Parts: sequence; structure tokens; C-alpha cells
Amino acid sequence: MSSGRGSLSFKAKIDNYAIFRQLEIFIKVVECNGFSAAAQKLNLTPSSVSRSISQLEEHLGIVLLKRTTRNLILTEPGKYLLFRAQHLLADLDDSLVNTSSFRNHPQGQLKITCSIAFGVCHLMRLYSEYRDINPDVRLLVDLNDQSVNLNEENIDIALRITAHPPTNFALREICKINWVYCASKRYFEQRGLPNTLADLEGHDCLINPNVSDNWQFLDDAGHSQALKINNIIEVNSTLGLLQAALHHQGIVNLPTYMLGDHIANGELIPVLLDHDAKEYEYSLFALYHPGHYQDPKVRSFIDFIVEKISVAPAWDDWMAG
Repeated sequence: MSSGRGSLSFKAKIDNYAIFRQLEIFIKVVECNGFSAAAQKLNLTPSSVSRSISQLEEHLGIVLLKRTTRNLILTEPGKYLLFRAQHLLADLDDSLVNTSSFRNHPQGQLKITCSIAFGVCHLMRLYSEYRDINPDVRLLVDLNDQSVNLNEENIDIALRITAHPPTNFALREICKINWVYCASKRYFEQRGLPNTLADLEGHDCLINPNVSDNWQFLDDAGHSQALKINNIIEVNSTLGLLQAALHHQGIVNLPTYMLGDHIANGELIPVLLDHDAKEYEYSLFALYHPGHYQDPKVRSFIDFIVEKISVAPAWDDWMAG
């Protein structure tokens, strides 16, 4: 096989879409052992088939087929090209079919970002169940408590818990997210249960300094007010706060998706006071680029978690009791 500057010039000369059609015609001519039969199969004229073969031979600078009155004989270069062209076009056909299947079959890598707490508490379980029915989808997760830019990071789906969802992306609301004050049973046995927000002043409180509306409430006039509390522990992680509460260190204000199992088994006791634990109403949203929703893996995963979590998530079952 030739190499060097001559081969580069040759490559540039044939590097176009027409060569694929010429190879297809060449293969059909060999299979049919004639130009007329190949032309009939390809719905072309015999002269156009003959011209295509001549152009291919001219491109290559070599004879591929020896014509006789009865049949066609492949030259050695013709045999080589036939073998390679058959595999090339078969691979191309497979590639096009597989690419087209992306429209209907969830497959490939799905990149999701969400908060560390929600990822640890729920995303891995949800993906495990999703993969049972969509085994060809691979997951890449960015657990991040900062808002990741979907454009810059090439994220497929961002799961965000917020009271003010962004307007520059398509979104789907999955469920409402409730917050509640709670502490361990042993803590309340030692310190007593608070009945009002004012009672929290006499308790040890566990806070996340990075949550802007933590330990805030709306008074009767609708104004935001800060609670006067004893910040016994400050942790910039809701998972850290949860562990502190489980180890009887004080009262914490956390989203119920982190608390459901602990409340159900009696480890944590929720207290519903005279005001909501948050100023605003929060929801879990799936954010995505509008065009990405046509991707089966994006659409199917969002549909799946909406169905699995629903408007009344299982982690809030204790609230109905």
C-alpha cells in the first residue's frame, strides 16, 4: 500500500460522499456478474452503472474488473477492494441503524448533577431500579451542593431543590419538599419537646451556615424574622447535621427526604411548631435543555423518577399518620 505525499494527495482526491455510492455499485455489479443486472437491482441505467465503475477505476488508477463477452473477472486489486468495501459498507450501515435506534432506546451515558444529600439518600437507589429496566444506560453523577451550569458542564439533568427554579432551562416539578424540626428521642427526653418557635431559644440547635433561610420564619405580617437560637454546632453539610442529630446533639431543621426512615424507626422525633420550618415552599425539580428531552435516556429517567417519587413521596408517609 502506498504512503507518503502521493497517498495524501490521493486521499484528498477521493475523500467525498460519491465514493460510497461508487463502492455500492461496484459491489452490486460483482454480485450480479453484470452491469445490466446490477442496474436493474439499483434502479439505474446500465450506462450510469458502467460510468460509475469507470470513475472509480479512474480515481484509483487501477483496473478492478476485466470485461468479457460472457462475464466479469475481478482483478487482484478488485478482489481486495471488494472484501474491504463489503465490510466498510456493512459497518456503516450498522452504525447508522444503531445511531437511529437512539431515538427509541435509552442507551449511553447519562450525566446528572444533584445535591450531595439527595444523591446519597435517593439517587443511587433510583438509578439501581431504573437500570433494571434500562441496562444500557451508564450513569455519571456530579454530587455538588453548588448550582452547576448545565451549559458549561454538559449535564443532561440537574435535580435541584429550590423555591425559585431558574427560567433559562426546561424543567419538570417532581414533588414538594418539606422541612421539619427534629431531634433524637433521647435529646427530647432530656430537654423536653418545644411547642412554639419561641421554645427553640432554650434548646441546642444544629445549623448549616450556608443555607440562607435556615432558622427563619414569616411572622403574621408576612415579614421574615430570624429565630434567636443557641448554635451549638454549625456544619456546612446536611449529612453532617443529620449525624449530629442522630447522636443526640440537638434540634436540626432538615428536608424530610433525609428523615423519613429515621422518623419511621423512632430514631428522630419531628416537632410541628406554630410556623413552617421554611419561609418559602420548596420543590424538587428536574432541569434539562429543551432539546435533550428527545433523548430517550433523558426522557425515560425523568419519567421514571416522577413515577417513583410521585406527588406524595414515601419519605413523607409519617406526616399522614
